[in-house]
Amino acid sequence: MKAIKMSNTEPINLLIVDDNKNNLFTLHTLIKEYLEVHILEADSGEMALKIVATQQIDLIILDVQMPDMDGFETAEIIHSVTKTKHIPIVFLTAAYKSEEFQQQGFAVGAADYLTKPIDTCQLINRIKTYIRFIEQDRLHKKDLERKIQKRTAELLEAYEGLEQRVAERTTELAIAKEKAEQAKLIAEKANHAKSQFIANMSHELRTPLNGILGYAQILNHDENLKPRQKEAINVIHSSGEYLLTLISDILDMSKIEADHIELYPTDFHFGDFLQSVVNLFKMRAKQKGISFIYEKLSHLPTGVHADEKRLRQILINLLSNAIKFTEKGCVSFKVGYHNSKIRFLVEDTGVGIATEELDNIFQPFRQVGEQNLRAEGTGLGLSITKNLAEIMGGKLHVNSTLGKGSAFWMTLDLLEISDLVKSGKADEQNIVGFHGQLRHIFVVDDNEANRAVLINQLAPLGFEITEAVDGQDCVNKACEYCPDLILMDLVMPIMDGFEAIRQIRRLPELKDVIIITASASVLDCRKQQSRQADCDDFIAKPIYTEELFKLLEKYLGLTWIYDTEEVVAEKPGVEIIEQPALPFIGPSQEQAAILFDLGMRGDLDSIVERLDEFEQLDQRLTPFANQIRELAKNFEEEKICDLIEQYVVK
Repeated sequence: MKAIKMSNTEPINLLIVDDNKNNLFTLHTLIKEYLEVHILEADSGEMALKIVATQQIDLIILDVQMPDMDGFETAEIIHSVTKTKHIPIVFLTAAYKSEEFQQQGFAVGAADYLTKPIDTCQLINRIKTYIRFIEQDRLHKKDLERKIQKRTAELLEAYEGLEQRVAERTTELAIAKEKAEQAKLIAEKANHAKSQFIANMSHELRTPLNGILGYAQILNHDENLKPRQKEAINVIHSSGEYLLTLISDILDMSKIEADHIELYPTDFHFGDFLQSVVNLFKMRAKQKGISFIYEKLSHLPTGVHADEKRLRQILINLLSNAIKFTEKGCVSFKVGYHNSKIRFLVEDTGVGIATEELDNIFQPFRQVGEQNLRAEGTGLGLSITKNLAEIMGGKLHVNSTLGKGSAFWMTLDLLEISDLVKSGKADEQNIVGFHGQLRHIFVVDDNEANRAVLINQLAPLGFEITEAVDGQDCVNKACEYCPDLILMDLVMPIMDGFEAIRQIRRLPELKDVIIITASASVLDCRKQQSRQADCDDFIAKPIYTEELFKLLEKYLGLTWIYDTEEVVAEKPGVEIIEQPALPFIGPSQEQAAILFDLGMRGDLDSIVERLDEFEQLDQRLTPFANQIRELAKNFEEEKICDLIEQYVVK
């Protein structure tokens, strides 16, 4: 490769910045061998700033990792000054750091990236490309200067005094442009800071919520609680869930604005999925005194491949709004399947939306309509729903008539999974233990409350539990006790979860131990980092008992014992006498009417109290009462009402 002479007579000033003098010498020699440019050198960010401030620099090759002031900070300062913000900056970084630094580099205005060790051909070609741009820009500027000079002379001849007015106006425009650019830069920085703040605050809020919701779940299964205590626990749990929903909505909106939403599709049973959504809203509609209609417009796939969480979020948002703004009449949910596309339709007979306000309903933080008809919430639901539908490859449509109701629909192209098997044991049954040998679980978290929640969830089921307060403590104890499974927090002092996993996997006796990471971080990259760190699975905080038990069942191969099963301890020398089962009889019509009325109002505590009274009058009601109690533990209001209703109309 021969040295290339630049076509422009004006020299190109190239600044090389690297704290390693050997790197400076190598770069200087390589560039001089092939290009005729004027090279300046700086061995620190501070020196680079001085050179840029005092000399005309056309291109900067900047090392990322330097002491005191790194490449990112240097680039940010250079691009914050009007005089130097146009200078293209090419970052140099080690190959293994490239992906890690790219996003941060482009955020501060990087034009390009080169990795070490330097590829000579790639380096020279990149520099030549930027030099061509610089020369074209110079020619363009000179051409503009000539035209301006000519036009200025003409204007001076034709209009005396116009030069002063043009100069004043030009100055005003330049100032306005600079202010606009500064405002844009400030807005971009503020938006980035806002997103980071929201993510951090979400993490901080989710951590105590893990304790609040965790203990609420544990206490809900305590049969010794009085009704008023149960009611208080339910309020705590529902309030925590509502707060978690608000946090998630705000975070989702922030992710959507930053284009950071990612989908995690899985195979799931479509019928079960739809039925779970329908069950939730049938009870809400009953409580409000309106009808709820679920209609399959055609044969539906057995299973689909999609992001179940996001699809559920879309449907819940649409159905929640429909019920929220419908005081009389009905809400209908219709699903159809045609030409490999699934269509979801939600209709209501609610307040409706004025035509002129239809465009506003998808704006974030907006609630349209009269003030007294607006419901509580962030005003983010429809905006998030619309964006999620588009991210999933669909589009959300709306048709509404003020005073008559609204219809929202979308069509998604979801991959059909025909060989999906339905889940077995009902999720609503209460787990009290497991069959088989003793299982040893490590609970690793620097937060004592988080450890306590998990221990109180697992220890009563018969698991042997060992606590660890950080990654190093976990590694030390794992070598001694060899657990069956480790629940590992990620963010901890001394040694974080990622490093602890790496060290554990290097130990022959622990290389196959099951590791499930847990984190209150809402960043999607946490899941990816966990997989890269060679863990088996990930669970988000707050940790829900059902999700945790599903993971334990999956990875430990457990067969659960439910409180509906009869478990008899076989002790030597003790004769086991089977008691005859009580006949299953239901309540009288009068009793059923009382229970049904309480069920329609969602007053589960009063239902349990009444059952206690009825059971004392007739012990044959015990099997029926136990069945209702089990449903009440899991807040299955609809199933309770359906069961009781049979005896109201008998």
